[in-house]
Amino acid sequence: MLAIFLYYQYRLDINQYLGLHSFFSEQFKVYQIFTHMFMHGFVKPDGSFTFSHVFYNMLALFFFGPLLESRWGSMRFVFFYLFTGLGAGLSYWAINAYEVYQLREAVAYYLQHPEPGEFAKLVSGYNRELYRYWLPMVEAFDEHPESIEAIAWSKTKALEIYESSTWFSMVGASGCVYGVLMGAGMLFPNTEVMPMFIPIPIKIKYIVLFFGLSALYMQFKNAPNDQVAHFAHLAGMAFAYVLIRYWNKRRDVFY
Repeated sequence: MLAIFLYYQYRLDINQYLGLHSFFSEQFKVYQIFTHMFMHGFVKPDGSFTFSHVFYNMLALFFFGPLLESRWGSMRFVFFYLFTGLGAGLSYWAINAYEVYQLREAVAYYLQHPEPGEFAKLVSGYNRELYRYWLPMVEAFDEHPESIEAIAWSKTKALEIYESSTWFSMVGASGCVYGVLMGAGMLFPNTEVMPMFIPIPIKIKYIVLFFGLSALYMQFKNAPNDQVAHFAHLAGMAFAYVLIRYWNKRRDVFY
């Protein structure tokens, strides 16, 4: 609520300070690895507010969190929650750092070899939608590969692509919530719950399966302007699975 008030009253987006930025961004600070879990996106690209994402996250935490806390106790649950959130955030951050590094190397290579084919390869590999948008200019460059203006334009766009790849700011508790969801599915797989918009009892394990497959599908779909870190959702579930398996092996948590 404080973030919304500051943005609405002063147009100050504190997500830019507390969200997790790319390793290659000048805005990256180590503390963001922790603080990003307690922030949330609330402004759409058009400037309007949205509360749906944070609402559903908190609703899932409200329903499934107490199940785990009742089994483990508060301290164990808090550790689990933070562990899955940190694991999800760091996994996404590391993957992004690797991708940005690869892109930086590709851009550096292109600046040394500004050819139409290399430019088309660079842009299409980064964003197919952007490639289609720039296609007329790309084709014009291909027709006049020696054009000084076309080469200068392509170099500028290549640098813009790299800069834009470092502009992300990851916020949200979704990694933690997906971890909690996985935990509930592992500990209480056959417990039936009544979803808000589906008035029939459903076993938790099927809910976990649905959300897991949905996140996996959206990750591979890779829709432009999605603005959701689906890989972080999957990583939160993976870290939850590994931790619970480890605790179960020790047999000092469940019994």
